[in-house]
Amino acid sequence: MGMSDTEADLRSSMELGYGLGEYTFAHVNNLEHCIKYLNQTLVTYGFPASLDLLSNDPASVAHTCNCIYALIQQRKRDIEFRESSSEQRQRLLSDMSRFESKVERLEAQVATKERELAALTRTEQKASAAFKAQIEKLQQERDEFQRMVIGNQQVRTQQLHEMKKKEKEYIKLQAKSSFNGEKERVQVRNGDHEPAAERGPSTWNMEWKEGRW
Repeated sequence: MGMSDTEADLRSSMELGYGLGEYTFAHVNNLEHCIKYLNQTLVTYGFPASLDLLSNDPASVAHTCNCIYALIQQRKRDIEFRESSSEQRQRLLSDMSRFESKVERLEAQVATKERELAALTRTEQKASAAFKAQIEKLQQERDEFQRMVIGNQQVRTQQLHEMKKKEKEYIKLQAKSSFNGEKERVQVRNGDHEPAAERGPSTWNMEWKEGRW
């Protein structure tokens, strides 16, 4: 971007004034150019312009004082803003450091909780496996007990059947024994000492028909 004629003239005049000091802006030979530059710059940045720095008019001098006062106020606001910004930056850095420390503590707590959770998960898995094994063992014992109960019932049923069978046989034997005893007594009364068993069934029938029993 090219320089305006005023800026070019001001630069050349400033170069002539460097002999008075490194930071010399205006001198007796470039006052007109400096005043023109200042007025343009003040207008660009929103300050009162058309300063007549060479005038002896009190109103013009008051206008110049107001412009300088505005510049001083702006400078104070800039300083206050920089100080406020610096304080805010320090607070933000302090908050960030505090938050980073808190994040580190929270991350450590999370890692601890994750380890605890992993340990609890392993414990739960072991307990679940042991409980499952115990359930399976109890089921096996239940099945075995049921088989024993069924076997005992079958044995008991068989024993009852055999007992009934024995009772029937015993009743038959008792009946037969009573029958034989009665025959022996009849034979004794009739004087027949030959055992009934030796005479055979046919003899028993004849004696029964003849009324000898």
